[in-house]
Amino acid sequence: MSAGGKRGLRRALRADTLLILLVLACVGMLSGWFSGKDAPALIGEIAEQWHLAPTEHDFGESDAAANAQMSDADVNSRLAAMPAAAKCEPLRFLMLNAQNYFVKEDTQRSRYRLSMKKEESREAVAEVIASASPQVVGLIEIGGPHALADLKQRLKNRGLDYPYSKILLRSGEDRALAVLSQYPIVQDHSRANCSLLGNKRQKMLRGILDVTVQVEGCRFYRIMGAHLKSRVADDPAAATARRSAEARTLALYLQKEMHKHPKMPVLVYGDWNDGPTDASQRILTQGVSEDAALSSVKAVDSRGQSWTICYEAAQEYCVFDRIYVNSVLRSRRGRSCDSGVVDIPAASLAADHRAVWCELR
Repeated sequence: MSAGGKRGLRRALRADTLLILLVLACVGMLSGWFSGKDAPALIGEIAEQWHLAPTEHDFGESDAAANAQMSDADVNSRLAAMPAAAKCEPLRFLMLNAQNYFVKEDTQRSRYRLSMKKEESREAVAEVIASASPQVVGLIEIGGPHALADLKQRLKNRGLDYPYSKILLRSGEDRALAVLSQYPIVQDHSRANCSLLGNKRQKMLRGILDVTVQVEGCRFYRIMGAHLKSRVADDPAAATARRSAEARTLALYLQKEMHKHPKMPVLVYGDWNDGPTDASQRILTQGVSEDAALSSVKAVDSRGQSWTICYEAAQEYCVFDRIYVNSVLRSRRGRSCDSGVVDIPAASLAADHRAVWCELR
């Protein structure tokens, strides 16, 4: 049989298999075979096992900023003219979990008691970021617009001005995601309310931050940020399952967006609350499809150590904060781009996490 015939047969088999599974799921709902599990959750699990992405999923509406938008068609046409990586000066990106960077001016979004970040810790956060001189900064656990403005001013006092920014806020969650940029943010597809894959009643706790930064004409980078469920939980097993569900949701989102922009360099940063070999991270690195698989950027400090958070009580050093890149950006970075973990003295005062940075081309 020819290669084309084999591909056609595989597609037909996949379609027939999914149809049969859908029928079985409907019958199962009527007869109670599946112990009360609803059909969307069942089909999500079946699709995952057969490597079939569900045709529809509710990622919520885009948080697009009306005054900073470039159309998808325009971006794709300009990507075709993106200069070769060898001709570009490196762009430095840094990510940091700023550990509850709360200021009293921000409106609280949850019912939990908050502790404002101390002045010396806020100064230390700015010092950590400034030490790496990044052009783009990805932030985790920033409190709100006033907290972001507070940090921007401290960075400006150190000679780093970030005129462009995006903060992603969710009702009921005080820890936000944000991006600071020295270059224009030309697209904002951020989703505050992403339904979990297979469970539309539950949302990703902090959503998906998703912006496109334009550097020097036709040079674009898509920056995505996430913060998965904490390990601090009454039910650790449930928290682990929640992180995996959030990772699956993000992986499906990545696949859909990468299909729209196959030539776009994509960077995904996050506090994953999981190590590199845990289930949620395997989901991201494998991807829903080959073109949506991610690669981790290796980063170490001045002593060759890669840990980003230390649990003092157990003396456990973990790599929870990582930067991932898609195949397009991995190819552009090549072997010449540097990376690292910030370990200056101010790091321990700034937050319980250490900052990670990398260069992009």
